[in-house]
Parts: sequence; structure tokens; C-alpha cells
Amino acid sequence: MKKTEAITENYIFRRLYRRAKSAASPCLAMYCCRVKGRKYNRLGITATKKLGCAVKRNRARRVIKEAYRLLEDEIPTGRDFVAVARQRASAVKMQTVKEELRGLIRKLERDNP
Repeated sequence: MKKTEAITENYIFRRLYRRAKSAASPCLAMYCCRVKGRKYNRLGITATKKLGCAVKRNRARRVIKEAYRLLEDEIPTGRDFVAVARQRASAVKMQTVKEELRGLIRKLERDNP
């Protein structure tokens, strides 16, 4: 069963940047906010033009999306997440991004139970 929807509206991204808890690693920065009463998660992924050409930005987004998909069963529901790709995200292997994403989500869960 799919437990995650995509965040596409700009006002949701802005609200999460302002209000959510954040954590960072060399490959990505993560914002997380808890939403009471929701039975699913929402995920937004951003990659700025500072990363490079469209090929690099799209690869960074694909790698983050796949890492999240593999970790989806470990993540508690009722959360909004925004993942911001950093420079290294388009150059490292997916397994590295997966481990960093796991660590960031655990850190955010400790800070925001």
C-alpha cells in the first residue's frame, strides 16, 4: 500500500521551510513536520540550478526518491517531508543517499516525536 503522496504546491514547501524541523548531511537537507490525524506521508524533493544541468538535477531527484521508497516501511506515517538535494547527491551512489536519509529521518524523529 502506498503511504506517500507528492508535495507539489509551493505554499506547502514555504510553510515547511519556515516551521519544520531540519537536519542536514553532505548529500541532502531534510525538513520534517508532523501532521496530526493523517494516515499517510507527503514528500517533496527540490534540486536547485546550483547542482548543475538538468541531467544532474534529475538524477539527484531520482536517487532521493528511490532511497525514500526503499525506506518507506520504516518511516512513521503522518509526516510532511521536504528533501533538498545538495551538490554531492547527483554524484554518489543511491546506497549512500539511502543511509544518509535513514539517519536524517531518525534524527528528526528524535527531535520531533
